[in-house]
Amino acid sequence: MESIGIRELKQNPQAAVRRVLERGEAAEVTAYGRPTGVVIAPAGPTRRTWVSGAALRGVGTPGLSEAETAAWLADLKEAREQGFGRDPWQDEQ
Repeated sequence: MESIGIRELKQNPQAAVRRVLERGEAAEVTAYGRPTGVVIAPAGPTRRTWVSGAALRGVGTPGLSEAETAAWLADLKEAREQGFGRDPWQDEQ
């Protein structure tokens, strides 16, 4: 769990809260490096970011041969054509 110093929270609360929301994880407030017993946590699940296929192509596929990679990409293409690869948050924007 990340910790946020009480001084940082006092001087720039918006940045501290934004960081908690972006990461989707709770953060413990500390005073002089010691936990205060106060935790800042998101109220619920946070919005996730959709990663496009183009972004994944640059990542590589360790452990897969070229043929296995091609078959995997073909499976992804077929699933996308059938509607399984739809961005679930696309309608919310």
